[in-house]
Amino acid sequence: MVKTIASMAVAISISLPAFAADKMTREQIQQVIDTTDAAAMNRDTQGIGEYLGENFEKKIEVPHGKWMASVKINKDQYLAIIDQGWAFLQEYDYRRESTVINIAPDGLSAESSSTITETSVIDGEKMVSKFREYARYELENGRVVITSVGGHTLVGDTTPSSGQ
Repeated sequence: MVKTIASMAVAISISLPAFAADKMTREQIQQVIDTTDAAAMNRDTQGIGEYLGENFEKKIEVPHGKWMASVKINKDQYLAIIDQGWAFLQEYDYRRESTVINIAPDGLSAESSSTITETSVIDGEKMVSKFREYARYELENGRVVITSVGGHTLVGDTTPSSGQ
């Protein structure tokens, strides 16, 4: 009986590093954020797509009268929309601020929230929008990927302050 318990203890202690390697870290999530932000700045749709999970879902909320309509699109639809949108941009700037990352206690999923400011020029007209983004991350084939993104547009004056 003592040998069995000792054998189990050794087996568990040897396997713990393997379990730890299968958990997300804040650094891994920050790397996904940084890499996809760089891809956005470079208008690199494929670069963004590499970090979206197979079952990725983007929730888009659109005001419709006094109601808010909500639409969910999948990974392929999302990538097609942003790829088509970038074709019309003469200039584009993308900034992320106030990022908070929360990892689930089991280390298998995480969430982040950030404020995104996009500045674009289309047909010579400058537009600025701010969006409060909420993203979810999971492990897929041993990699941290984004599984969903949603949020809401911030209303009011969304002109970036100087120095940002």
